[in-house]
Amino acid sequence: MIKQYFFIAMLSMVPAGIILYFLIHLGKGLIGMVSDRMLHKELDELAAHGESRRRAREESNQKRLDNGCEHEFDGALGGFPPDVCHKCGLASKKPNGACDHVWRAGEGAAPHSACEKCGRQYNPSKERGALA
Repeated sequence: MIKQYFFIAMLSMVPAGIILYFLIHLGKGLIGMVSDRMLHKELDELAAHGESRRRAREESNQKRLDNGCEHEFDGALGGFPPDVCHKCGLASKKPNGACDHVWRAGEGAAPHSACEKCGRQYNPSKERGALA
C-alpha cells in the first residue's frame, strides 16, 4: 500500500514539475512584457520632452532672427561663415556655446570676419585649408 502511494506521488510529481516549469516561464514572460511596456512609456515621455524642447528652441531661434532684416543665408559674401546672413551677421541657427555670434566683415586685403561680441575670427582661407 505504501509502495502504491509512493509510486502515485512520484508519478504526480512529473506533471506538477512540468506545469510549474511552464508557469515560471509564463511569469517571466509577463514580467518582461510589463517592464517593456514601462520602458516604452518612459521612451515616449522622453521623446515628447525632446520634441517640446526642439519646438521651444526653434521658436527662440525664430524670435532671435526677427530683427527686421530680410535674411540671406544662401551665398556667404566674402569672409562670412556658412549659413550667416551677410546683412545682419546672424547665423541661421544659434551656435552652440555661450556667444550668439554677430559677424561683421573685417578690414584688410584678405576676406575675413569677426564676432562683435566675443572677438572670434573667421578666415575662410584657413577654414578651407583645414578641411582639405
